[in-house]
Amino acid sequence: MIGLGKVAITLDHSISNDLHINPLGYNLLSVSQLCAAGYTCLFTNKGVDVSRREDSSVFFMVHFKGNLYLVDFNKSEAKLETYLVAKSSKGWLWHRRLAHVWMRNLDKLLKDNHNLGLTNVEFEKDRICSACQARKQVGVPHPPKSIMTTTQPLELIHMDLFGPVAYISLEGNKYSLVIVDDYSRFT
Repeated sequence: MIGLGKVAITLDHSISNDLHINPLGYNLLSVSQLCAAGYTCLFTNKGVDVSRREDSSVFFMVHFKGNLYLVDFNKSEAKLETYLVAKSSKGWLWHRRLAHVWMRNLDKLLKDNHNLGLTNVEFEKDRICSACQARKQVGVPHPPKSIMTTTQPLELIHMDLFGPVAYISLEGNKYSLVIVDDYSRFT
C-alpha cells in the first residue's frame, strides 16, 4: 500500500480515503465507503450496480472479471449514466463560466441588455454552489494564550509592515516596519 487517495467518479463526485496498492496498480474502493456516502450496492454474477439511495438511479456499473470487481472511470465501459441524465440550467452554467459571479449580477446583466445573444436564461439561486460555499468558509481563529511560552529575548518576534501612510515621516518614508519581542514586549 502506498497511501490514501481520492478517486474522481464524475466532475462533481469523488470518493476519498481509498487505498492505492502499488503492485496491483489499482485503487481499492470500499463498499462501506460507498454505503456511507449515500450509495447502494447490488451484487450480481455479472457485476455491481451502484445506485443513489435517494432516488434509486444507477450511478455507475462495475464489471465482474477474474474474481474481481473492476471499474475504470476513464473509459466508457464504466457506463456512467449520470452523464446521460445530468442536467444543469444555463444560468448555473454561466455562473461557473464567469468565475462564480453572483446570480443577482448575472440577472441584472440580462435584464439591462448588457450582453449579446444571451436570451432565454433564468438566473435562479435554487441551490448552493459548492465552490462558492468553499470560498466563503473561514478558519477558526487561534485561541489566545494566557501563559508566556518564550524563555528569553528574541526567541520569538512579531513583525508588521504597513503603508503607504497619509503622513510621510521626517526622512520621507511612506512605509513602516514594527517589530515586537514576545518575551520583553519591547518594540
